Amino acid sequence: MSKRRTRLSPQAEAIQFILSGREKPCFKVKWISDFKGRGVFTCTPIEKGSFVAEYRGELISQYEQDKRQKKYTDKQNAFLFDFEWNNGTWCIDASREDGSLGRLVNDCHKSPNCKMRRLTVQGTPHLCLFAIENIQAETEITYDYGDSQWPWRNLVSKTS
Repeated sequence: MSKRRTRLSPQAEAIQFILSGREKPCFKVKWISDFKGRGVFTCTPIEKGSFVAEYRGELISQYEQDKRQKKYTDKQNAFLFDFEWNNGTWCIDASREDGSLGRLVNDCHKSPNCKMRRLTVQGTPHLCLFAIENIQAETEITYDYGDSQWPWRNLVSKTS
């Protein structure tokens, strides 16, 4: 009798990757353009609802975020992700190059293929991307960065 592995729920899979500190396999980083920079692409199809990646970085307070925003460059500030948790505003600072993929996923406010969700694991918040549609292999992973006035949204690009 063969022992069949039970498939994890997307949330359980996310928690497994959070705790291990590893990335899911089958993603690659590619240079897109001077306009967009790098992006994350999937090597295999991804099913709607699946865990994709964690937005990893340093968890900091809103006070610390405000201090860093004043001294960071525009490029570094693009890696500060603020969110509500425990009746306050917190931030993941992913400005440091650490090899993680979530920090390289690009903004797409018109037709993203992923959505960011907050999970609390061992008392700490983690920001995770989940697919909101079936994603074909070789497709760029994207999500909507939210309502902020991101400078690149004001630029006119023939490709986006």
